[in-house]
Amino acid sequence: MSRGDGTPTRAGASTPFPRLLIPATCAWIAAAACCAKPDSASVVGVVGFAVAVGCLGVVVSVRSRVRLIASLLLLSGCAAAVGLSGAAVQARGADRQPPVLLELGAETVEVEVRVTADGVTTGGALSARSKRYSADLVAVRTTDGRRWEGLKVPAMVFGPTSGDRAPRIGERWRVDGSLKWNEPGDGRAALVFAREPSVPLADAPELLGWSAALRAGLVDIVGALPGPGGELLPGLAIGDTSRLGEELQEAMRRSSLSHLTAVSGANCAIIVWLVTAAAARLGAGRVLRVALALVALGAFVVLVTPQPSVQRAALMAAIVLVLGGFGRPARGLAALALAVVILLVADPWLSVQYGFGLSVLATAGLLLLSGPITALLSRWLPRALAVVIAVPTAAQIACQPMLVLLEPEIQLGGVPANLLAGPAAAPATLLGLLACVLAPFAAPVALGVAWLGWIPATWIGAVAQWFGGLSSARVPWPEGAIGVALLAAPTAAIVLLLLVRERLPRRVVQTLGVGLLVCATLFVGRTVGAGLGTTLHRPSEWIVSACDVGQGDAVLVRAGGQVALVDVGPETAPLRECLTELGVDRISLLVLTHYDLDHVGGLAAVVGRVDEVLLGPVDDPEDARVARVLEEGGARVRFAMAGDAGALGDDEHAAAWRVLWPDPGAGGIEPGNDASVVVRFETPTTSLMFLGDLGEQAQDRLLARHALGGAVDIVKVSHHGSADQSERLAQRLGARVALVSVGADNGYGHPTASALELYEANRATTLRTDELGTVVVGVTDDGRFQLWSERVPPDDSGHVGARR
Repeated sequence: MSRGDGTPTRAGASTPFPRLLIPATCAWIAAAACCAKPDSASVVGVVGFAVAVGCLGVVVSVRSRVRLIASLLLLSGCAAAVGLSGAAVQARGADRQPPVLLELGAETVEVEVRVTADGVTTGGALSARSKRYSADLVAVRTTDGRRWEGLKVPAMVFGPTSGDRAPRIGERWRVDGSLKWNEPGDGRAALVFAREPSVPLADAPELLGWSAALRAGLVDIVGALPGPGGELLPGLAIGDTSRLGEELQEAMRRSSLSHLTAVSGANCAIIVWLVTAAAARLGAGRVLRVALALVALGAFVVLVTPQPSVQRAALMAAIVLVLGGFGRPARGLAALALAVVILLVADPWLSVQYGFGLSVLATAGLLLLSGPITALLSRWLPRALAVVIAVPTAAQIACQPMLVLLEPEIQLGGVPANLLAGPAAAPATLLGLLACVLAPFAAPVALGVAWLGWIPATWIGAVAQWFGGLSSARVPWPEGAIGVALLAAPTAAIVLLLLVRERLPRRVVQTLGVGLLVCATLFVGRTVGAGLGTTLHRPSEWIVSACDVGQGDAVLVRAGGQVALVDVGPETAPLRECLTELGVDRISLLVLTHYDLDHVGGLAAVVGRVDEVLLGPVDDPEDARVARVLEEGGARVRFAMAGDAGALGDDEHAAAWRVLWPDPGAGGIEPGNDASVVVRFETPTTSLMFLGDLGEQAQDRLLARHALGGAVDIVKVSHHGSADQSERLAQRLGARVALVSVGADNGYGHPTASALELYEANRATTLRTDELGTVVVGVTDDGRFQLWSERVPPDDSGHVGARR
């Protein structure tokens, strides 16, 4: 086990709480507050420095009282840290968002930027590929000739670049586009949206150019490596996530392994250890070893780019090295606290970046809690195993209150996933780094080394995919400040019991223990109860399920052992989670009613898992990309027209389906909402109709031109329950259940009161995903519909009326 800075420490040893953590925490809070409200920064700075000076003045007058002096010095340090944070925000605030540029609004401008992080490719199956990269705006020119130079505005640039050339750190580029200014507390002061391909103006300085060439060499080499291992290796070695696919990235996040997709602070410790160990074997003295380690550390930071976690780890390692070189070894926690203060003074906006916060919390958790947890577990487990379990547990405890801000859920599989994947990270990192260094000089040898690194990287990817697919390992949690508070209280109790249990009064320890026991009981009861509720009450033989994908459509139909899916929602993650929850691995029939993002945006969740596809008419070349992506995934694709028919399932329980719209014979149908594919399913027990996003006139034309068959049991209400509905069609369908797939607080006013009243007037029970979450409907033996939803069903019985 290490102390986070490469210095070993005895597992289970008592870890003193360094007082420097208190000023560091004050600096962090002050920096975040001042970044959000820059106008208050000057006042905070003045007050902080005044309190610091006042405390020092009192110290001078009470020299004999040791405890009081210690407290005053600590208070002075805290006040000084607050003052430094306020002064730093005051000094840089105006430069981040110059008032003269704010007045430009969304006006088209030409900007020159200096790239601060390598560009990564964005865009998916349905959107054009483009680049996204961090940069500093250094010059701006408007269309009327006004120009400002000498700027340093941190921004994120989006848009195409010339050819396949990705911007690299240190380069200067010209971008024609528009600016969008973020809130003052955002880590990026502005967003730049390029309207034309960006143009390179100048190469990176030689100090940075070599690192860009090395990184590009490794990315080129691993292009020959297949699967998750090839996607992960550049991230593990040098922090390059350009090859990381959306599906694997989601799996890494869901399994709490995201920290392995980019360079972590542990990489800095590895570099320092390797250099100092090699120098010591060659007989180098202490000063030379420190100097070589610092040079190697600096080169490594340049190579992997100064990400927040790398900045933190590198500065910690440098502090430990320098102080150790002078014969004054620094504790890991003290080095962490000092590094945090220095970094926040240098860039106060790090305080609002999740990457920096999680890096600091994880390191603090390791340094503070891993020893006590190891000592606790060693009572029942072998010490080596206790250490292995304690490390990810400590990091998870420290980071969890912040993690719920990113995703309102508790990752129960995080610790075991890290236990399995963690040992593979170091060999993958070292072999990837070696391949990176060898790539420019001996490409065949570098490829062989990369293949060796691919093995542990593939193992990490396999662990992530397995744990990421366990929906039961993720427990929903309240969002926002409430969720953080609900986790922060038990987390603080755990930390107190682990660190200072012996110093607390017995009654306090008992109270904390009982409180934690109650929290654990409630958590386990809620988790188990929710799981049992899902298992016991969700219809096992469900027929239709409307997935909660937000403002969009994604509805499943099951019959004859096969599944059809009508639309895929706006995003990949919600649909993938719904399919996993329902145990759907293969889609026999996919119907994409039309090409609006809320119906096709989640396509990546099903590519490669579909047999047959029905598409609506194409409006532009961007729509045609959908068919190509699905065909490349092995699906049979055709464009649907009225009269197309088939069967879902291959036995006596199969469902017949028939396309009713669009009808080429109707004429005057433009691609879009009114050309939505309308399909009817007839299962042995239930009839269903899907109306896409048809408007009232198109619904009336559908009714006039086609024999729709008998009344239906279930209808998917058109266009998320907009007001543009046909009363005649609703009466003709006479549905018993009306599914409304709609997002909560969607801003469109969906579903409208008129649409709900229309179907309720025809005695339909309305089921809304914004209120119920994912909805699953089956049929009971007595012919009634049985309902299950993520939230409260319409009535206690779970029944929503008899089918026809």
